[in-house]
Amino acid sequence: MPGHHHRAGGLRQSNKKNKRNKSSKRSVARAAGGKVMGRTSALHGIAQQSKADRRNHLQQRRDAKRTELLRKRRGIDGQPAPPRVVGIIALGKEPSVIEERVRDVLIKDADKIVRPHDAEQATVSCRYEVHKKQGNLTVLTCGTAFAHYGKGDNAAVLAALDLARVCDLIVFVLDGNATKLETDISEIHIGNSHMDSSSQKGSSVSANEWDHLISERGDRILTSLKAQGLPSLLTLLLNTDFALDDAMTMQSTKSLRRSKVKRNLDLKRYASRFATTEFGTGNDKVIEIDLDQKSDDEMMDEDVDTFSVTDKLKTQSIANFIRAVCSMSASPSKWVEASPRPYVLSDSYRYDHATKELHLTGFVRGPVPLNVNALFHIPGVGTHLCKCIKENAAPLSRRKETSKPTIESDPDQQESLDMFASPDALEGEQNLIGFDEEEEEDMENEADGDRFARPAGWSDYQSAWLDAVDEDAVSEHEDNGELADELNAKFHESSKQADMDLEDSNIISPEERHMLHEQRRKENTEHQEFPDEVQVDENVNARDRFARYRSLKSFRKSPWDPKENLPDDYASIFHISNFKTTQRSVMNYMKDVAKEADFTESKFWGSSLKDSQMADDESEDDDLLQGHVPSGAYITLTMDNVEPDAFENVSSGSLLVAVGLLEHENKVSVLHMGLTKNAEVEGPENLPIKSKDTLIFRCGWRTWKARPVFSQHNLNCDKHKFERYAPPAGAFFAASVFGPVTYSPCPVLVFRKDNYDEVSPDSAGQRLVASGSVIGADAERIVVKRVILTGYPVRVHKRFATVKYMFYNPEDVKWFKPASLYTKHGLQGNILESVGDHGTMKCLFNAPIKQHDTVCLPLFKRVFPKFAECDAARNQGAPVLKIW
Repeated sequence: MPGHHHRAGGLRQSNKKNKRNKSSKRSVARAAGGKVMGRTSALHGIAQQSKADRRNHLQQRRDAKRTELLRKRRGIDGQPAPPRVVGIIALGKEPSVIEERVRDVLIKDADKIVRPHDAEQATVSCRYEVHKKQGNLTVLTCGTAFAHYGKGDNAAVLAALDLARVCDLIVFVLDGNATKLETDISEIHIGNSHMDSSSQKGSSVSANEWDHLISERGDRILTSLKAQGLPSLLTLLLNTDFALDDAMTMQSTKSLRRSKVKRNLDLKRYASRFATTEFGTGNDKVIEIDLDQKSDDEMMDEDVDTFSVTDKLKTQSIANFIRAVCSMSASPSKWVEASPRPYVLSDSYRYDHATKELHLTGFVRGPVPLNVNALFHIPGVGTHLCKCIKENAAPLSRRKETSKPTIESDPDQQESLDMFASPDALEGEQNLIGFDEEEEEDMENEADGDRFARPAGWSDYQSAWLDAVDEDAVSEHEDNGELADELNAKFHESSKQADMDLEDSNIISPEERHMLHEQRRKENTEHQEFPDEVQVDENVNARDRFARYRSLKSFRKSPWDPKENLPDDYASIFHISNFKTTQRSVMNYMKDVAKEADFTESKFWGSSLKDSQMADDESEDDDLLQGHVPSGAYITLTMDNVEPDAFENVSSGSLLVAVGLLEHENKVSVLHMGLTKNAEVEGPENLPIKSKDTLIFRCGWRTWKARPVFSQHNLNCDKHKFERYAPPAGAFFAASVFGPVTYSPCPVLVFRKDNYDEVSPDSAGQRLVASGSVIGADAERIVVKRVILTGYPVRVHKRFATVKYMFYNPEDVKWFKPASLYTKHGLQGNILESVGDHGTMKCLFNAPIKQHDTVCLPLFKRVFPKFAECDAARNQGAPVLKIW
């Protein structure tokens, strides 16, 4: 009807009111005026401001960053900032000659040159007045900075790894002059097939026609450095004028110039593709310089008027190279920059044999201040305590006098140098970190209250089999596991001999060693075909051989006490309650120290509180910077009680690095690492890597030998399956070793001796076999070894089957009767009874079984890592872990 309006009644719909305090995404986008803003809370508030306010806010942020950058460059108290550390690594042949030539190019045009390290000139610091951004450089070469490794490809790889840890910028040198010796560069075509990284074993540019540019040594260096982590990079293409032969002199000048330009363009194209392929788009900067084959003395003897346009271009290219090294953005490796560990790179050091003191002088580097009460690890020397810190005048500074007092260490605040725990039980001491005593007592009381009757000879967790056994079958005789302990003791000594690796027996001949290697390759092949399957001999009792094994109803859900039947070595290591919580606590404390240092603008020396400004309720204990020196200071560290034997492997021309350790990092625990196998050690000709082999672990700043246990890394289970051999390349696996506690992020490189792989029997070098990172330190991580006993059904009737060839006597059948069975076709079953006197048994399954099926009985045992048998004291029962 016209003019009618509907009126809502009492049943009308009533929507709920929007009660959110924050604006919706639509309203925020509308207020932003179409601009795309970040989703952070800070920028969320900027989106609702006016255009002038937003511009002012962004300008303030830019000014703050610029001020912070300028403050770091100015240094401390008038001293210059720490020089940028530039490392030079040549990837071709004759690396030492090329590296020295490039270093001479860098320091030739410097305004001031300082050589603080006299022996073999390992360290050269120079200043450029023209380049104001980063005009101070410390130039190191791979051949002289860490020369204590010796000569050879293996030594060059280790020296390059040490160099990459301390450098802010690495210059990889490609010698373009090497191309004229073998082939013409203009005839080589660079295609995608040559640069395919999947077809190469190590580096992705090792094509046959470019072997003269990237040698095998350079390829191994690249593989190792990328596994450890690289700082900022710069690729340098080194060209020299090639000599003119008789055929070339007959050509015209224009033709020669065209040939040289084409040659240089092809070289530059290859170098650019090399840098992009190896280091990514962010580190693909390539600079080309031209060097004359004549020496500097010959150039000085020539007349200045003889310089041509080519000579001017050479000078300009060298100036561009120096300008790029001084002005480009450079930073250390991410794991060095992210970890709050200060370190001192030595410009010079002196050892006093009378007082056993090591005096190490250099700049404090790192994101946090250096603590005089911390422990310091010197790679190649060991871990020591600091006695005092003294300020020195920087080598490139105009100030020659020091005015700050010497900072003495406080023995009460220093951590102990003891790596192993020796708790006194009478005093109630324990080797625990982060455990709550009340929680431990509650857990023990609960465990005591849950004990129940079990058959004689059964351990605590063998009683879990009672779920599958009738109550009437339980024996009236009970014990507390004494029989199981006695059986375990029988195989304690035999297990030590079985776990001995090939390197521990030095009395065998090379022929016997070769036979053992062939046997290991055969066992690895069988293990890949039939994983974990074990066959019991007829003359061996299965109940004795597998006395330490147990059956689990469910691998993921069945309980396993991590403190049950621990070996004797676990009594001397430290147990951490929660590694992530402990690491978070240590890192938060170091963040507070770094914030306090930034708040004082690094204007502190030993303490940030002055006597005149301290309030009545304040004390020196409240000062976070007590005993600290700021990062960037030029100091002399004095290490106390340094034995002369520590310098056996350190040459006089090598550099030393003192790294400040964090809390608990000198304590030995079970360290877990996530690794992937290196592709170079794959193949039937190489020896498989077996668990408990003696390997060399290079974890961050520290290196030691260990015998790891490989396992899978399960995220949804508290138990991890043991791996007898390292999985193939590309597969991720975990390695558990005895080692010092190390906080992440921290890279891990695993090496094995060359003579262990029969590559070079007379060499004592090392070859990279795996790489990864630290997962954590946890002595309660359960690594379970699985063995599978197999049998075959000889008579089948629906769900019943008579199984043979699993056991060979009825006593074994009765011993393993509570264990559950499964078949390879997916059936579940259990043992009913023994049949006859030869180990035949009658089994029942949950579905009809096939005649061609295989019956499996899984058994599990916990395994533990071992110390490397490298010292006589280890044979006497005392744990030994040598860290260098």
